[in-house]
Amino acid sequence: PRAPQAAMPAGMEESIYALIPPTHDESQRKGMYRSKYPKGVAPTASTFGTHGTSKPGVKNVGGQVEEYDGPHPAKKPHATFGKPNNRREPTDILRATKPMLPDPKEWERPLVVEPKPPLPSREELTQAEQLVEEAEKPVQKNFVQANAVENILSQPKKAPEPFDWRKRPSYGKVPGYLKNIKKEIVEEASYMRSMSEAQAAAPPEGMRLMTDDERDGLVLDLKKKWDKINEEYQKSSTLSLASLDTIGKVKRKEQYEAQLAQIEKDIEKLSKPVIWVHDDTR
Repeated sequence: PRAPQAAMPAGMEESIYALIPPTHDESQRKGMYRSKYPKGVAPTASTFGTHGTSKPGVKNVGGQVEEYDGPHPAKKPHATFGKPNNRREPTDILRATKPMLPDPKEWERPLVVEPKPPLPSREELTQAEQLVEEAEKPVQKNFVQANAVENILSQPKKAPEPFDWRKRPSYGKVPGYLKNIKKEIVEEASYMRSMSEAQAAAPPEGMRLMTDDERDGLVLDLKKKWDKINEEYQKSSTLSLASLDTIGKVKRKEQYEAQLAQIEKDIEKLSKPVIWVHDDTR
């Protein structure tokens, strides 16, 4: 006989999966698993609660149901999974330090550019215009009357009392700076005199000091020579620029001037206080 066809749910087309009727498990749900071992005994070779004790690194190596700890139990309080009710909130994140944040406040955007001052109102502009108009008004002042009042009320200036310069303590005395200058001049003259005497006392090798008679004689001879050359220069036709029409006259004029200049230099050299000359006697 043909097997009975399973009823299809409403709104579902015919399918091969509907040929076999579904099976229903009538068995009940099993209860929670309960261990046959007591909960106070550590598992075999457990390491819980042994750190910092005199026990070895493991406990209950033999797997005893009833563990014997001896006269000194090695179990520490909270040595397994911590203190009871130690669950932390999900938002309470474990950190090295717990920072103390300030109270939140409203955020203000920092100003990159200093804002410009606000524009003045219409009333402020009106007041400013009135002040400017009052300041620019011409001053109604009678200068003639004001000057007359000022001159009437003013007092004449007192002339300063004449000062008698003869009553000064330094009157008729040489100033101190002139004394210092005079002292410096005297010291400089004495220093130069000592230098000349030292040079005269120690003449260079093969030299001697020119005497005053020799110097006067040389100066006199040089002056006579200068007078003679100057007389020839004055008599010559090279004195005026108009007569310098040849090269010879120009050269003759230059020669006279060079001789006169050289004689003047020699006379100036002989005017020195100390003159050394070659000693022919040695």
